Amino acid sequence: MTPFLVHHFLERSADRTPSHPFLIQEGESATYGDIECGANRFAHFLLREGMHPGDRVGLLCNNSPVYVEAYYGILKAGCVAVPLNTAADGEGLMGTIEDCQARALIVGPRFERPVSQAIGKLPELEMLVMPDPGRLKTIPAHIRSARLEEIGAIEDCSRPDLPLTDRGNAAIIYTSGSTGKPRGATLTHLNICTNTRSIVSYLGLDESDRVLQVLPFYYVYGQSLLNTHAACGGTVVIENRFLFPNTALDTLENERCTGFSGVPSTFSILLNRSNFAERKLEHLRYITQAGGAMSPEHTRRLMGLLSGRKIFVMYGATEASARLSYVPPEQLAAKVGSIGIAIPNVELRVLRDDGSEAAVGEEGELVAQGSNIMSGYWGDAEETALVLGPEGYRTGDLGRRDEDGYFFVVGRKKDMIKAGAHRISAKEIEHAVLEYPQVHEVAAIGIPDELLGEKIRIYVVMLDGDSGEKAGLTKFLKQRLPPYKVPASIEFVNDLPKNESGKVMKQVLIKEAAATMSAGDAEV
Repeated sequence: MTPFLVHHFLERSADRTPSHPFLIQEGESATYGDIECGANRFAHFLLREGMHPGDRVGLLCNNSPVYVEAYYGILKAGCVAVPLNTAADGEGLMGTIEDCQARALIVGPRFERPVSQAIGKLPELEMLVMPDPGRLKTIPAHIRSARLEEIGAIEDCSRPDLPLTDRGNAAIIYTSGSTGKPRGATLTHLNICTNTRSIVSYLGLDESDRVLQVLPFYYVYGQSLLNTHAACGGTVVIENRFLFPNTALDTLENERCTGFSGVPSTFSILLNRSNFAERKLEHLRYITQAGGAMSPEHTRRLMGLLSGRKIFVMYGATEASARLSYVPPEQLAAKVGSIGIAIPNVELRVLRDDGSEAAVGEEGELVAQGSNIMSGYWGDAEETALVLGPEGYRTGDLGRRDEDGYFFVVGRKKDMIKAGAHRISAKEIEHAVLEYPQVHEVAAIGIPDELLGEKIRIYVVMLDGDSGEKAGLTKFLKQRLPPYKVPASIEFVNDLPKNESGKVMKQVLIKEAAATMSAGDAEV
């Protein structure tokens, strides 16, 4: 039987509807036929340059047709795509490329600086492709270089015919690193294809769907949006201007998008710093939210504004090719705060520390099994053994299951604040703070304390920038939380540090807190 591979989603849709738009960016459209031909050119180029099945190829590029052609072209050549964080500096870029031992690097426009900083320290790298390699100060003698336009000039648009299997590696997606050093989750074709089909199924996607893509393709959630729409023959509307949320909303309306996807901070911005509430959004059919827990308060606000539309609250992990569970929209009102039920072809359980299954309502670690679970962390057997075992993939999330079979996340094993005899979920504190009407965003961390071990500090972004709300916020929290959960200190900030996928980088806050501890804390 011929295996089904990730790039076959593109090929199947290109065969069926070659003139249908696959990508739209700032009014410019690229059809399935266009992208299929471009991807084949990239594949032929890589094969011509001596790349072999299994070789890693780094991809540093903003969301664009070039990214999509290169991504599927890497897969068609039998190579492993390694999407790279576009916010990385030279050191971060070097570390990732060095870790996966990439033989080739494909770079889009405007990344000359980090590439220049990293290129001289990559002995494994053999091939560099970018708009103009001549703009780099030096390129080591062992690295060949080519211009992107050379690939566009390749005449052969035929599909390479390579003997590949769905057990072969398709991508190495590096975790965000918000809680430590990034690790490369190694995903096979089977992993990604399985997860893609499941998502298409429960979202009910077809070729009429158009998603507004504000999440970066290098992020596993962003990659899943690309693959699911390639699978159903739909359209991805690329919008790289979410710093101006009303501009993104203009695109959502003008391009008649049926879907929109974001992480919690995405929806915080839409709810608090845009005219989202005033929009008619006539073509919008559904939204999806993943990438961390959104507060029940924000979920309820979205439900009020998007009456009649489907809201999919979802849960997943890079290690799971993207998705593990979702809340059916018709159950969301009754299950606000839940991560839902397992998606098709996934088993989700709550396990005690001894591996036995927890009872209904009992807290334990969420553990998943399915064909979408990664094969391991690239080159790191020790870290892999910590999360993969006979029982499945240990997510590191603490959760519980209710009597209806719906799962709830109560915190991260590593995001618990240990104050005296209490283990306190940072997430619970954050959700309480977000109920205060003037709060835009919040992050809770534990800071060292001689008496308690740790005490709670919150970093708060106010809607209007007013930091004179400390007394009001403290009183509000004392009415909603037991005394041991009330934050010991409040820091008002203009913004929370985030990576490009919108996740708060708590490690940055923890380091900043450690650096200022000598000055003392402002007790509330």
